[in-house]
Amino acid sequence: MEYKIYKEDDFRVSNWMGGKTTQLAIFPETAKYLERNFIWRLSSATCEKEESDFSKLAEFDRVLMVLQGDVVLAHQDVRVARLGELEQDSFDGGYSTKSFGKITDYNLILAKGNKGFLDVITPGPNSQTPELESYPEYEQFTQGYYCRDGFATITIDGETMMLTPGQQLVINCENGKAPALSVMGEGHLVRAQIFYNYHQEEMGPTIIPKEKACFDDYKVCIFLANTQFRGASFIFKKLKSQWYDEELTAAINKIEKLYLTFFIGTFGFAALAVYGLERFTGIEWVLWIVGWFLIDIFLISPSLYLAVVPKPVRKHIKDINNLTPYEQRVLEKQLATNERLEKLLKKYKNSGRYQYDEDGNSVEYPYKKE
Repeated sequence: MEYKIYKEDDFRVSNWMGGKTTQLAIFPETAKYLERNFIWRLSSATCEKEESDFSKLAEFDRVLMVLQGDVVLAHQDVRVARLGELEQDSFDGGYSTKSFGKITDYNLILAKGNKGFLDVITPGPNSQTPELESYPEYEQFTQGYYCRDGFATITIDGETMMLTPGQQLVINCENGKAPALSVMGEGHLVRAQIFYNYHQEEMGPTIIPKEKACFDDYKVCIFLANTQFRGASFIFKKLKSQWYDEELTAAINKIEKLYLTFFIGTFGFAALAVYGLERFTGIEWVLWIVGWFLIDIFLISPSLYLAVVPKPVRKHIKDINNLTPYEQRVLEKQLATNERLEKLLKKYKNSGRYQYDEDGNSVEYPYKKE
């Protein structure tokens, strides 16, 4: 069992077409909303326009509770819901949903196949123990307590802590092993109960403990440093059966994006040419050039890679036919990505009529009227 109180410094704020979204907590913590690789996400959003369109999240279910204001949610061709403060609506994230009304809300977004609920707890001066839902078919259980107003003192297995407005408490544990919990205070708490299954190999990258560099890492770096060119897989056949995980790929891109190995090699040849202009003749030129070439490919470039890539390097190189479900999805995404097109779209993404926030949501360009 583990728990944490998320405060303002922990939150991530981004824009969406209707206002602002504050991500309060996400699971797993390494997940990113834009990549849709999370099990659940708790957030609070503002609708600052009278009409707003919700993003479609086809692989998720949603629960929305109004914290302030009144709203009408229109799920196209399905139904409509009118909500006042602390009222909620559960709906499929794939619905075409439009909201009418300026509000502040609280959201639970949950991957399909799992169970999640929101309710309101009104703490008083006397200790109370909230009842829990029960879904034994799931392996993991999370309780979330968000303080809308007032305050709450929450005791977990004998340890007492305080929640103030805007703070989010998250308690993760195995299902069926929830800690003893009691609540006192005043105001309103929004509680989330989330039941889910989570397997690291399905939802996230394999965690590889870091180790100190060894000679085997250096040997692998010799190979890596000298196979980062177009068409390398036609020369080195084993590249076709290998896949580099995200951490190793990011390290390689960090080096190659700056053309470090190219510039070091070119600078070395240039320096050699200047030095030997009046010193070398015939066979000496050949020997010096070959010597520099060997030093570059067997010492300088591999050393540069060794300083950046994760260790042990070999564990970050996977057999393409033996990937985890998560790794397979990453591979498929990589194969479907056109890098040149992505760069072109990124170039124009920040120009013209729309701007985009860090979560990829488009925000209308703030034209000024004279």
